[in-house]
Amino acid sequence: MSILHYDVCPLCKSSAIAEERKVKDHSITKEVFALWRCAACDFLFTQDPPVAEEAGRYYKGEEYISHSDNQEGLVNKLYHKARDFMLAQKYRLVNRVANGKRLLDYGTGTGYFTDFMVRKGYSAEGIEIDTEARKYGADKFGITIRPPGALFNVLPADSLDVITLWHVLEHLYEPQTYLARFRELLSDQGKLIVAVPNHKSKDAKAYGAYWAAYDVPRHLWHFSPATMRRMMESSGFRVVETHHMPLDPFYVSIMSQKYKTGGGLVSGGLKGLGSFFSSSADAERGSSVIYVIEKGDLSPA
Repeated sequence: MSILHYDVCPLCKSSAIAEERKVKDHSITKEVFALWRCAACDFLFTQDPPVAEEAGRYYKGEEYISHSDNQEGLVNKLYHKARDFMLAQKYRLVNRVANGKRLLDYGTGTGYFTDFMVRKGYSAEGIEIDTEARKYGADKFGITIRPPGALFNVLPADSLDVITLWHVLEHLYEPQTYLARFRELLSDQGKLIVAVPNHKSKDAKAYGAYWAAYDVPRHLWHFSPATMRRMMESSGFRVVETHHMPLDPFYVSIMSQKYKTGGGLVSGGLKGLGSFFSSSADAERGSSVIYVIEKGDLSPA
C-alpha cells in the first residue's frame, strides 16, 4: 500500500509533530493507524494514511453505512432515524443563514439532503465521489449529483449561495485546495457550512482510542474548534456561528461502546446522554460541531 507520510504539520507546517496514540480501524479492516499531534498549533491528524487512489477499499464494508440504505440491525436503524430527523434540522439552519437558494452539498452520498433542499425550493445539487451512490441518488430522486471533477471544471465562480459539507471535510485529501475553490464559488455573502467530529468532546475523552469518530484511516483530519478556526482563517474564511449536532453523541457513543466491549447499548447511550447535555450547554464541546462560515480576508502567503 502506498502511504502519505507527513514530515511537517499539514495545517501550520511546523516540524514539531509527534505520535499521540494508535487507533484501530474498527469498522472494516481492523488495521492500526497512528494519530499525530502538532505541538505548535494542536492539530491532530492521521499519519501514514493510504494515498487517495488506494483509499477506496477502506470504504467497502458492511459496517460503513453513510452511503447505504441498509436498515438491517439496530445501529443501522438508529442511523437512518437520525438522518431523517437531521434533514429538517439542517434545513432550518441553512434557511436561516443563507442569502440565496443556490446550494451545493459536497459529499452528498445518496442525495437525501440535496433532495430535501430541492423539495424546499432550493436550486440544489450534489457532488459525490462514489459512483454507485451518485447513480442511486439520481435514480431515486431525479436530482443532479455530479462527480468531484465538476467542482473545478463545471461550476462557475460566484455561482453559489451555500456550500454544505456534512461530515465530509475530514475525509478530503488536500482540504486547503477545496477550501480555496469553495471560496471562489461562493457569492460575496455566501455561507460555507461544515460539520465535523470534535475530538475535544466529552465522549471522545471518555472512549479514548475506541472513540468511533476517529474512524481511521477514512478520517484524515481530527478537528477541534480551535484548529477548525485556524484552517478556515488560513483559507480566507471566518467562523461566525457554531452549533452542536444533537443526535451525534448517542450514535458515536453507542458505536464506541460496541468497539470497546462488543455491545453496551445502554451504557453507550448513557455516555451519549452526558455528552448531549455537555454540548447543549456549549456547542463547541459537542461530539460533532457545525460551523457556519463566511468569507474573510485571505492570510498573507
